[in-house]
Amino acid sequence: MRKKVDKSNMNLMVDYNFLIVCNNYIVSILKKADELKWSSEKINFKEKDKKKAKSGKYDMYYFRDHGYANVINKSLYKHIIFSLISDYSIYMYDALECAKRSHYGTAFTLLRKPLKDDLLLIEMFYTKGYRMVHKFLNEPIDNIAIDKISREEKIKIMRKCCKKINFFTANRMFNLRYSKKSKESLEKIWNKTAHIITSSKYYKTENGNLNIIFDTPDIVEENIIYFYKVCTSIQLYFLTLVFNILKDENLITEREFEFNIRQIYFAYSCTLEHKLQEECLNQLVLECNKCGKEIEITQKILRSNYSNSIFMYKCSCCNNINSIEEFQFIGV
Repeated sequence: MRKKVDKSNMNLMVDYNFLIVCNNYIVSILKKADELKWSSEKINFKEKDKKKAKSGKYDMYYFRDHGYANVINKSLYKHIIFSLISDYSIYMYDALECAKRSHYGTAFTLLRKPLKDDLLLIEMFYTKGYRMVHKFLNEPIDNIAIDKISREEKIKIMRKCCKKINFFTANRMFNLRYSKKSKESLEKIWNKTAHIITSSKYYKTENGNLNIIFDTPDIVEENIIYFYKVCTSIQLYFLTLVFNILKDENLITEREFEFNIRQIYFAYSCTLEHKLQEECLNQLVLECNKCGKEIEITQKILRSNYSNSIFMYKCSCCNNINSIEEFQFIGV
């Protein structure tokens, strides 16, 4: 018999609100990318190519093969990245909405594509850079099919990505998203939510049972809690990755990067249990988005946010209430 989960140990509303904030961050970034045409690049055509460019007879791929590969690959790189981010966010939001209704089977199933496919492709493009565009356009598509990439290569990509953004460990990311053996593996859950009977020794359906058909309320509750906790940590990783991509492409300033990364880490810290919040205090350095004064974050602030399922702090200098809702484009 499974042990009943004690709801008092978890505040699902603060987790849900954090995930909504993460979605708002992604949406605000995608809106800005569209508004400012972040995927576009100006091509300075040589005199001999200007007539060809104006004629409209030659497409992007022609010029890519005739001296303009770097600038075109840069544009394609950003276009692919933002397209993957958009696809990722749609599935993650729909999964969250299903979890809110306690439809945990559908919620976990919806996580499979963004976490196994979209995220790994983003990691691949980020770690390999513009040369990944050449690989994407010129090699057989099977070469980057997720199921064709070996375990070792996946871990290598994740290790390089985690090192670049100074986050997580590659082994944990692999275990969460791909391992069938790991105790915290989502792969086991995805197979059970996608198939009514499974025979693998790692997630075999019990005799006389059907996957997630006869689940009792306590099992549903246990899985919903796990869904929220996994998603909060992975979304923190995802946003850290996206912020780093934007910074590396000079789409946001260093100040915008630092301000927003601190804000989202503060919000994440508010979702943690009190004993874990204490470990975050020394790493939280925030500033007021109105007067710029540095804010001292205390255990009391974190606990208050946790209890009220909010993410805000007050500036002692100008009394401004700083509420974390979406990405802040604050300029230089």
